[in-house]
Amino acid sequence: MKYQIKLLISILTIGILFTGCARRSYDTSDQLVLGISENLPLYSTDSFGENHTVIPDGESLADDNYKDTKAAVLLNDTTQEALVVHNAHDKIYPASMTKLMTGLLVIEAIEDGSLSLDETITLSHTVTFQENNVGASDLTKGCKVTVKNLLYGLLIRSYNDCGVLLAERIAGSEDAFVEKMNERAYELGATNTHFVNCHGLHSDDHYTTAYDLYLIFSEFIKHDLAYLIDSLTSYDFTYTDANGETRSVTLEATNGYISGEFQFPEGYSLGSWKSGTTTAAGNCLILEFVKDDTGDKYIAVIAGAEDRSTLYNDMTMLINTAK
Repeated sequence: MKYQIKLLISILTIGILFTGCARRSYDTSDQLVLGISENLPLYSTDSFGENHTVIPDGESLADDNYKDTKAAVLLNDTTQEALVVHNAHDKIYPASMTKLMTGLLVIEAIEDGSLSLDETITLSHTVTFQENNVGASDLTKGCKVTVKNLLYGLLIRSYNDCGVLLAERIAGSEDAFVEKMNERAYELGATNTHFVNCHGLHSDDHYTTAYDLYLIFSEFIKHDLAYLIDSLTSYDFTYTDANGETRSVTLEATNGYISGEFQFPEGYSLGSWKSGTTTAAGNCLILEFVKDDTGDKYIAVIAGAEDRSTLYNDMTMLINTAK
């Protein structure tokens, strides 16, 4: 039922799409194409294979239409069957899909009681970035904001500074939090992943694979709070500025299906998701969806599309493959 409700909301609501980098084209030729870590559990005979779809190293499946993207994967998560496999284990840059792991650790901290959505954080410094045109909130030193607003800003609008502030709250520093991210990735079997920050801005040493993203995403979507946030088309991001004035900004989801920029295929219901875009990573999207007439759940990944239209055209093609 939650997928049907979400699809209805998505169709009826037209959001204002974040357009800062929406229509740029990217050169995605300079990607990491490295070998697979020996301990990546591709052929596991233990419980890993019982809980996840296993894709052997080097496998290609029904991928002729996806040669222009760096990676494309479609998995039936109900039957644990791979339907489309293109470069599933090649190393790619995840861009803001990184925030799936950041969000997962924040939600786990909330669930174990070490963090509260209602907790108010007072900024001791303004979070800045070396790159230009980085997606960030208007928060500055002295502002007060709740954990809830930071988490929603992180996942709905992909605010990079929200990730840093949450990381500092949980681990004391971003570097310490990143260690936790890498530890958690390893626990989930994502051993071809290495994070160096909590937001996904480019670093040559910050990488993952489409398959590892599937493993991380599979854990992320187990949590009701993750789904609740992803079901929103917009959110009023509220905080108190350094002068004590209440400020509110309406955030629109970066997902083009939710915003109404692209039509989600009929017969399917959209679940959780995360998009990402950097110059090096290209345009990326991971999402879950359900085929309405069978109830089967699928997970789809597109990474390294050269522009936004290609990303959503290819994702739509993946979804329509789930017949």
